[in-house]
Amino acid sequence: MNTIDIHELEGQLAGGPGDPGRPDLVTIRRLGHRRRRVRGALAGGVAALVVAGSAGSGALLLGDDGSTARDSVTVAVPPDAELSPLAERALAEIPGARQVNSGEVVIPAPEDRLFMAQRVEVVGQPVELPRHYYYGVTTYRASVWPAWLYEGTEKAERAAAEPDGSYGAGTRDVTGISVDVGPRYLACALPRAEWGGDPDDPCSPAIVTDHSDSGYVFEYGLGTDDFLTDGAPMEVFAEESYISGDLTTLAVAGLDGADVARAEFISADGTRVEGQVEAGTLMTEESFVFAEVPGTLARIVAYDAAGEVIEDHQLRDCDTPVECEVR
Repeated sequence: MNTIDIHELEGQLAGGPGDPGRPDLVTIRRLGHRRRRVRGALAGGVAALVVAGSAGSGALLLGDDGSTARDSVTVAVPPDAELSPLAERALAEIPGARQVNSGEVVIPAPEDRLFMAQRVEVVGQPVELPRHYYYGVTTYRASVWPAWLYEGTEKAERAAAEPDGSYGAGTRDVTGISVDVGPRYLACALPRAEWGGDPDDPCSPAIVTDHSDSGYVFEYGLGTDDFLTDGAPMEVFAEESYISGDLTTLAVAGLDGADVARAEFISADGTRVEGQVEAGTLMTEESFVFAEVPGTLARIVAYDAAGEVIEDHQLRDCDTPVECEVR
């Protein structure tokens, strides 16, 4: 792992697209939402960027100066977890707070612009997905929360720091407190210039949220878009959560071609859920299907208008969050 100071970083970012020392911002942004970003407490207050040898393990470490990055993963809180003392206080004192399972409390989003929001332009009309999106308390500025809530969350995040002193910012699993920012959408988002995108680049599938004061905010890419290649098999992007009380899986699948007319999502216990189909609407000649199913997802079957099976896709086994992101 290479450590560079902020001046070296600026020099690399100013390099040309072919500069081998320049961070691959497009790849970094497309890694998916399960990459944990961390904020580090650095000696002497000097900011540093740690760029891993491969984009797959890169982490941005900034000085403890109020800058942050967020980890907005929907965490599957174990059903036997208990409320933390901070979550109990939030439930009692934050207007609109509600307990969603034995170990998690959801609170309303404050009236505030996110200081780390990545605003993007989208092509066409985004499609709402079945599950809301959630942030952690420290995703926002400290001033929008009661001091005890922000400081208590940050203290818990620091207590869960890695051996090198870095710690998660905007986490939800550490305290069991989630901020409900409203619906999430599947969209075709145009790349931002600072990600290394070109104005002529096409849009790519992404998950966004709608902040009416400033438009759509990029939350995460789908990790890969190999399914857009002619003849490629279905790819499934699944996320498990106890946010509704019981374990459910939200799954979005991408398929090459626009012939999909119907899709069945099948849980491990055999429960079948009819998925929503977007064929040729979000992206020309591409299909997306999605649904939320009880328990763990096992298979997705896509059919054409005549009822013929286009693909019967069984989710492959996986061991780590990164491996399980694309199945």
